Amino acid sequence: MSAPEPKVVPGGLASTLTMAALTWKRLMRGRAIMVALVIALLPVAYVAIAGRRGVGPEVFVFEVLVMAVLAPMFVASSIGEDIEDRTTTYLWSRPIPRWAIVAGKLLVLVPAATAIVLGSWIFAANMAWHTLPPVRTCAALAIGVLAISVLSAGIASLAPRHGMALSIVYVLFFDSPLGVMPATLRELSITHQVRTLSGLYPNEVGVTQAATALVILVALWGALAAARMRRLEA
Repeated sequence: MSAPEPKVVPGGLASTLTMAALTWKRLMRGRAIMVALVIALLPVAYVAIAGRRGVGPEVFVFEVLVMAVLAPMFVASSIGEDIEDRTTTYLWSRPIPRWAIVAGKLLVLVPAATAIVLGSWIFAANMAWHTLPPVRTCAALAIGVLAISVLSAGIASLAPRHGMALSIVYVLFFDSPLGVMPATLRELSITHQVRTLSGLYPNEVGVTQAATALVILVALWGALAAARMRRLEA
């Protein structure tokens, strides 16, 4: 009798892509896309009501609010549902890297949220000023979606049942107010750094400092999410 072939343990990349494919299927079958599109139309509706002469940089602030809702709605809800439904309990029994679960979700959900936010911004800006928005503003929003998505992953890993709500509350009622404080504390605000990177606000300068702060914040929230997912194994 021949010896049984040893089981092949999937690597990190293969596990991430598998989780990404599963996340994509769930996203397409769910209602999150439709709800996100409705939310993304709100800045467009604002421009349509206010008219071209009645809008300015506040349209970008509106997009930041959209970003603050969509990223948690996609990421926090997905991670929280898996933890609450014990999907992760099954995944722990598989020989896959734990970080691949979060990485696979982010690989799909971050681009999806980014595409909707940027589509809303481009459409609203074109309606308001009959021109495409500066590339720098689009880059700032894309980076902001990534940062808030990682933040949402961290919060959802701590409080999976209420991860989406807590992430939105954190961004809207803590991060955003913190960003307008005339103190060093505002450097902890993701929304403040996004506004700085956009270049639309002369009073908020320091692109290198803003980018560095975002890298640190993403790293901290990402480390928290990864550490928490490892502890959930038990």
